[in-house]
Amino acid sequence: MRKSVPLSVRISDDDAAYLAQFEAPGATTPSEKLRAILAAARERDEGAQDFAGCANVVAEMLRPAMGHVRRAQREAGLRSELVLRVYERMPELMAELLSAAPETENGRRALEDLERRIADQIFAMMEEILDMGLTSQSRCYNPNLIGERLTPILEILALINLREQRKGEPE
Repeated sequence: MRKSVPLSVRISDDDAAYLAQFEAPGATTPSEKLRAILAAARERDEGAQDFAGCANVVAEMLRPAMGHVRRAQREAGLRSELVLRVYERMPELMAELLSAAPETENGRRALEDLERRIADQIFAMMEEILDMGLTSQSRCYNPNLIGERLTPILEILALINLREQRKGEPE
């Protein structure tokens, strides 16, 4: 068992009120809550070193906001696949950015690998969002949201397709 060090601190009334309402699993006393806050800060600092740790840190940061959104959705009787997908995808995308520390000796290769991983995340999310446009009414608060935005995307894709077709034509 680790040795405990007694610690006495003075905090403002606002901080005391925050601590009183702060919820952490298994923490009920101010001391337990402070230990939970310190553990979370340590996990955040230590976890930011690798992809999985970063993804967990970002997911934890987003958890309260996502909970608020889910409660609001439930109360309003609405659901948005778009909003939920972004909340689900964001930890991994952010983890790619946060855990990216290309080594100088592998500079170009490491940077290209980072770019590929970020592109993988972005294009996977784009595919998921475009899938929502397959039906006439998307699973969003505004059922026309995705469809309304598809026209410029389709125009861009048509231009890309045209350019690709022209690459194979003799000049």
